[in-house]
This record gives sequence, structure tokens and C-alpha cells, in this order.
Amino acid sequence: MDVNYGHRLSTWRKEKGMTQRELSSVLGVSKGYIGDIEAGRSPPSRNFLQNLSERFGVSADWILYGTGLPYTERAAGFEARLAGKRIEPPDLGSPWGGDLRFAEEGFAFVQRMDLDVSAGSGVVPIDGGESETLAFSTKWLGRNGINSQLAVLVRVKGDSMAPGIPDGALAMVHLPERTVEREGIYAFNRGDQSFIKRLIPSGRDEAGMPTSLVILSDNPAFPPDAVTGEQMNEIRIVGRVRCVMTTL
Repeated sequence: MDVNYGHRLSTWRKEKGMTQRELSSVLGVSKGYIGDIEAGRSPPSRNFLQNLSERFGVSADWILYGTGLPYTERAAGFEARLAGKRIEPPDLGSPWGGDLRFAEEGFAFVQRMDLDVSAGSGVVPIDGGESETLAFSTKWLGRNGINSQLAVLVRVKGDSMAPGIPDGALAMVHLPERTVEREGIYAFNRGDQSFIKRLIPSGRDEAGMPTSLVILSDNPAFPPDAVTGEQMNEIRIVGRVRCVMTTL
């Protein structure tokens, strides 16, 4: 690659009327990472270039070497479809307004955080650098009953939920769902550890709360664990996992 890859990315981004934050949210990377590429401090990764090509039809060869056209052949007509469509401020009068609009559709940001057993909410901002955010369609969020301001993205560690949720995947945790009303995948704290596991409630007390739980790992190499009686006091639900994002 030549030394002007950052300048080409910056020029293209500004022509599209996007800020570094807006582009980073669409591509699922930090704003600082976009800034490092544009300043020439860090070359774009293969995954970044692939994502840029898939989302916007931008040619990786053009970004890296300045050769050929800015857009890939399979993106012919891509610009025509986006003609006149820019990232705009949210429509504050609409329930689907979110944080920004693109192609007349609202999008809302969801922030990445870390699970933490000592925090009141069970989550804290990630350490180091600028926090990551991803943009989600407000209509999709609404259809699924998810409040973007009460949802966070957490990084899954380990392979106990593989293959459905592999190590390193991002899970969207909806914080208001702190009672296990039905079987589902939840983020929770137990003692001084945090987990993302499948929980199955069993039995109900007078208040309708489960009197016992079965903790299941989707990976059959990990045995199930039954929690009942006083052990139930060790479990603190952070929220229910509503979707999972991973890279191939």
C-alpha cells in the first residue's frame, strides 16, 4: 500500500457527508480507529476493508493503492441507489427518530460496555480508548421491544455457549429484563464472576419469581448446573441477551 490510504478514506468519507463517529458506528469500530487510519498511523485491516466494501461498495485496491475506481464492479449502481441520501439529524417528532437518519430511516446507537459484578447495573464503560458504539434500526429495535438507551453490547469470553455464541462475539443485553420469566439467554453475576448463559426457570413463589434455575451452556462439554434454595441469592440478573453479532 502507499502512504495516502488515510487521505483517500478521509476524502471519501467527507464526500459522503459522514463524520468519523458515524462511519465507525456503521462499521462497528471505534472512532479512534478511523482517526488512526486517516492520519496514517495504522493501516486498515482486512476485516475493515471487507466491511467497507460490503456496506458501501468501496474498492479495497483503491483505498490501499489508489488504483482503479473507488467503487467495485459489483457495486455498479450503488451510488445511484444512494443518490441524495445522506446521514441526517434525527427526527425528534417521530418515535423512530433515534440518533440519526439515513435513507429516511432512523438509527440509534448502542454502546459497548463490560460486565462488572461490583457495579449497581452490572455493567461499566470499557477500559481504555474511546467506547465503541453500533447503530441499529429504530424500527427493528421497536419491533423487538428494545430500548436503545437501556441496551448495551458486551463481549462474550470463552466457548461455553459455542457454536451459537462463539468466543469474542458481541451480545446485546437489554437491561430492563432482569427477571427470568421464561427460558432465554441472560447476562448475570454469580458471586464474583459474570456469565452469559441459558437460564431455565422452574417453580414459582407467591410473587411469581422462579424458585430454582437450571444454568445451561450450549456447548455440551459444559455440564448443566441447578440452582435452588439459598443459592438463588447468589444470582443477580444484568439483562436478557436479545441478539448476537460475530465475524466469520
